[in-house]
Amino acid sequence: MFWIIFATAMALLGGLAGFTIGDGHASALAFTIVGGALAMSVRDLKRHHHAIMAITTVAVTLGWYFAGAEYGLVLGVLTVAIQVSINEFLQRQSAALPISLGISFLAWWLGWHFVSDMAGLVFALFSFLVQVAVHDFFLDRTHTIRRNFPLIGWCRYGFELIGDELRQYWFMSDTEEAPYNRVTRRYIYRSAKGINNNLGFGTQRKYNQEGEIHFLPGMFPIPDTERLGNRLPPLIIGPKRRKPYACPWPINISGMSWGALSAEAVQALSSGAKLANIHMLTGEGGLTPYHLDGVIKRPESGAQFRHDLRSFFSRATFGLVKQPEPVKREVVGGGRIIVQLGPAKFGFRKSVTKAAAEQLLRGIYRFAGQGLDEPFTMLDLDKVRQVAENDQIVGFELKLAQGAKPGQGGKLPKEKITPELALWRGIPQGEDCYSPNAWDEFNDVPSLFRFVKLMQETTGKPVGIKIVVGREEAVREIARYMKESGEAPDWITVDGGEGGTGAAPVDLADRAGLPILHAIPVVDNALREFGVRNETVIIASGQIARGDDVAIAIAMGADMVNIGRGNLLAEGCIMALKCHTNHCPTGITTQDPRLRRGLDPQDKYVKVANYNMVLQRALLMFLKTAGVRTPWELTRAHLSVVTAPMVEKRMDELHPYPDGSDGKRSPVLGMVPADDAEHSDRFGPKLIKIQLVS
Repeated sequence: MFWIIFATAMALLGGLAGFTIGDGHASALAFTIVGGALAMSVRDLKRHHHAIMAITTVAVTLGWYFAGAEYGLVLGVLTVAIQVSINEFLQRQSAALPISLGISFLAWWLGWHFVSDMAGLVFALFSFLVQVAVHDFFLDRTHTIRRNFPLIGWCRYGFELIGDELRQYWFMSDTEEAPYNRVTRRYIYRSAKGINNNLGFGTQRKYNQEGEIHFLPGMFPIPDTERLGNRLPPLIIGPKRRKPYACPWPINISGMSWGALSAEAVQALSSGAKLANIHMLTGEGGLTPYHLDGVIKRPESGAQFRHDLRSFFSRATFGLVKQPEPVKREVVGGGRIIVQLGPAKFGFRKSVTKAAAEQLLRGIYRFAGQGLDEPFTMLDLDKVRQVAENDQIVGFELKLAQGAKPGQGGKLPKEKITPELALWRGIPQGEDCYSPNAWDEFNDVPSLFRFVKLMQETTGKPVGIKIVVGREEAVREIARYMKESGEAPDWITVDGGEGGTGAAPVDLADRAGLPILHAIPVVDNALREFGVRNETVIIASGQIARGDDVAIAIAMGADMVNIGRGNLLAEGCIMALKCHTNHCPTGITTQDPRLRRGLDPQDKYVKVANYNMVLQRALLMFLKTAGVRTPWELTRAHLSVVTAPMVEKRMDELHPYPDGSDGKRSPVLGMVPADDAEHSDRFGPKLIKIQLVS
């Protein structure tokens, strides 16, 4: 968009200059074309096509010297066109564009020279359109629409290009769009700004439609005047570990890697998590300074100006004026972090030399009739231990699968791989990065549990796993082994099949994996059946975005939720559906510096915090509505679902508890935090108003 505006502005300025200093409309037209061409030459120069600019400059200079300014500028235009045509020919091996441009310029010159300046423009346009039509009808055998409908068929590609935008803003109702409709997005945007997100005139949901879930309120809600109702006891994760994690809120930020997200987006999420008193997962791309440091604020404009002025005088006086100290920038800092590890082990993989030396050492030990306690792994446990010493790191998660693409490893498109990313991950630039879809360290439940135990002992901190629910027997096998071995992951993240990702095959995203509300009771019931429900924490993830989504997921059997795309919307995502292209217009899921510059993490981290605090307040509201004091008292008896027209059943009838517990659970909880009237009111954490709009 910038280059379109820039080229248009340059063309208009060139036309104005030509009309002013030339001899009429012909000069204005020539200078208009020159202005637009110059803008595109600057664009090519920015993309390191230095030869185009150099050759054009030489051509303009020669034409100006031998024939005058106007001829020199027209020659420059022709030179740019010829070079672009040659480049197009070399890239695509097609002579169509060079020939077409040549004929169009010839038509323009003939019309301008023999008729009038306007006729030249008309001749050029008509010539170009006729050539496109002839090419479509007689030569193009690869596009049926364009062959059958010459010239007009190109409109299809234009409408296809802006189809998402047309549907999103003009043609779809507030409740139609997927994966998040306009009602949900408006809720998130307004929540992030800390302003009124209420609705008027009632819900737009089809409240009695089959599949609709209703939350069943209690007869006597807990009064919100009770200050104790504005906070929760922390959930203790990994109480058996050397360093358990007291998680203050059951709503946290899901794993999204740097690479899939821009550095600015990661910074805003991390500092937003700190402000909202929650944690975030790193994603499998590895732990980075952007996670740890979060947002680094810009210096105040006055201080920066004084620094720049003093620096100027220092250079101007050749050092007689002392060079000032760099302006200090406030580091907001990042929130608590759970490091997610995938099969690729980005950031924690052993070097080839270290792995070879270890294998050699193992061979010597075996030859001597001895063995080593730890099994061989390409995961560098020394790095893991070192990272675990950081108090900001509260746990580690082993990613077995991801909801949007179970059975496939992560993918980072080559368009997103910058030199910095390639160096950080240890991957080549210029080709797609596919991480493995399976771990080398385990391939069944017993080996998985051995590796989890190794990680727990190595780090001294909680270690969990992330799964996508498929066959129920696989989940029951995990529960059975927990019962038999007495070991367990400290949490199980259940990723729903509707989960999101930066790039996923449409086939897997559409069909593979149980939806989150179907998957939660499968895992919950399997653990209850074998009597190990209280040995681990269940975390739900997958298209959870609003407070009602959180309350329903916990009532279904989850202990906590992780939210990914909702936080991206809070950062300013407009759901352009271009996450996999590196062309995200909001700078969130791109590595393009031009697009990233529009994302200001200093503004966005507050919005991320606000959004999560709105969810915290909403969860507290649902607890009071149900007449309970903690989320873990919610059960499926608090939900009902429409199963047919005018037929509704309670959720505990559709998904009965197998252990006769009626959904009761006994999580390990910490002490309720002290009342903090400065940062909370009767409804929960106070929001930060950053924009005053109605």
